Amino acid sequence: MPADSAFDPENRKLYTTLMRSPDGYRFDHAAATTYSLDFETALAIPIAIVFRDAENRDEMLRSPLALLQSVERMAGRIAIYCDRGRIKEARPNVARLMALYEKTITEIAAPGGGAFHPKLWCIRFHPEKKGDPILMRLAILSRNLTNDRCWDLALCLDGKVNTDINEANAPVANLLRALPGLANSATRPPVPKFLPSLLHDLKRCWWENLPAGATKISFAVNGLDAGGWMPPKGERLAILSPFVSGNALKTLSKGYSDPSLCQLIARADELDCIKPEIRQLFEIKTLDERATEYEENDRDEASSADLDGLHAKAYLVERGSRLHIHLGSANATMAALVPTRSGRTQNVEIMATLDGPKTRMGTIEDVLFSDGFRRLLACYRPSEPARQDAAAAAEKALEKLRTKIAAIPLELRCNLLPDVIGLEVIAAGKTPSIEIPDGVTCFIRAITVPNKQGYDAAQLLAGTERRMKLGSVPLGEVTRWLGIRLRDEKTKVELAFTLGARLIDLPEGRDAAVLRAHIANVENFFRYLSLLLGSLGEGSFLESENAGEGQWLRRLGQGGTSLLEPMVRALNLDSEELVEIDQLLKRLEDPAGGESIVPEDFLALWASFAPLVNKKGSRR
Repeated sequence: MPADSAFDPENRKLYTTLMRSPDGYRFDHAAATTYSLDFETALAIPIAIVFRDAENRDEMLRSPLALLQSVERMAGRIAIYCDRGRIKEARPNVARLMALYEKTITEIAAPGGGAFHPKLWCIRFHPEKKGDPILMRLAILSRNLTNDRCWDLALCLDGKVNTDINEANAPVANLLRALPGLANSATRPPVPKFLPSLLHDLKRCWWENLPAGATKISFAVNGLDAGGWMPPKGERLAILSPFVSGNALKTLSKGYSDPSLCQLIARADELDCIKPEIRQLFEIKTLDERATEYEENDRDEASSADLDGLHAKAYLVERGSRLHIHLGSANATMAALVPTRSGRTQNVEIMATLDGPKTRMGTIEDVLFSDGFRRLLACYRPSEPARQDAAAAAEKALEKLRTKIAAIPLELRCNLLPDVIGLEVIAAGKTPSIEIPDGVTCFIRAITVPNKQGYDAAQLLAGTERRMKLGSVPLGEVTRWLGIRLRDEKTKVELAFTLGARLIDLPEGRDAAVLRAHIANVENFFRYLSLLLGSLGEGSFLESENAGEGQWLRRLGQGGTSLLEPMVRALNLDSEELVEIDQLLKRLEDPAGGESIVPEDFLALWASFAPLVNKKGSRR
């Protein structure tokens, strides 16, 4: 097996690694797609960009000021698209920061009525040195933007932008170009301004140092246009797919005369639901419990998971003297691979193909079944399919209800009240007619409202009421995100998710109010400046804000005079930090005329810089 094989369990790659700029380069912009998303993992992305030493997601989330500073810098430079209704419930401490990130995340729907399922990151890096080429990174993944603990695969490509068009990148560019049009027109945020230039550079990027010995790379997208990608026929086939369907497996096996030529690795509970006569077409293995043990012992990120075990998707085909490795998001199911009567697949999927001679890449046996991965496999032993009990039936019914609710365009109206903002949700467009079944409840809430249960949404969803009040919050806690909780009372099964609404009548100054709420005292002000200037010294952005009362005032000096050196350095380098400080000071001004959290001594120091900063800013 090649040393850099994606199937080697020793090769681990985290999202934080994908975001790191190459030496001599800085992060510029990125567009990403995912099926599901949690706000905590999404918030860890800008921290990984701004703070290069950031590794552990949970430690990142324990530093609210670092989160605030990184989101402030990066929110307008990242666009993330996910399947509607698939944002997970947010924790309150994270929810309050999502006001600054709400234009970054857009929920969209697959045109074919299935799942929007591709997972990719397209990242652009600009050179620090004038004349050096622009670099791009493209990651095709099987992992969602969540903190799950599954076995996944990632293909990471780096390349340089030049003047020639790379036709191989057209499917990826077409997918990214189509994304804004797949969102609900009533609730989607504006199209990112950087997207056209990102696509321009992507079409002219040529990938270097292809992995696994490949000599060619190509891409395919299912679900947007007519037709559908399917792995080509060859002499041997191996399928790695957690979820499978009988008809898709039957289609994939055609042309292979013996099960030894057609190998399958899937989840045992999925295989149990496949007819025996179809299973007999394959030589089958599953991921055994040792894979989960390895994950628990060696994973850098620790948290509970929605799934355990296999989540990777790959198809390996031997064709003559060449090997094709297809990696991406498509499971071996009809929804992912086989077009419907509409001419396209139900799901939107993306796949990348590494193609090269077997003398360089190896055979299927070399790549997939060598010692590194083979030790994690076990022979499949059929069991009776699990009977659908009442809880499973309730979960399935709630999932269908989720899909219907996620399709409703919602508006969240802001009403100015004394000291707070009253929130009112409105069903926009066509009157909804979703009947909540007997024994099922649906509650809705603004994710920052203390009422965790929420408000009964049955009449809103049925269309008998077009609007309902959702309580009130301070201006700094207004976001467009709504928490939805479905519950089957008999089985106690619950399903919670987040939906985006369109904000109506949002008062001016909301983002500034978020800053003032988090930078609430002098010590936090100095911490924030030190984060912005990168002048922590022996400290770290991971330090607790409560550790050592007053330590940041002592470290930075009375009046912040020890900030003079990094501020002068930023001025000489003509970097953006001082412009950001100028904007910060303006936004921290209390519109009600209250006492400022910015010390007078620092304002006196800043008076020496402000004219120079304004002069430089006018020339930009």
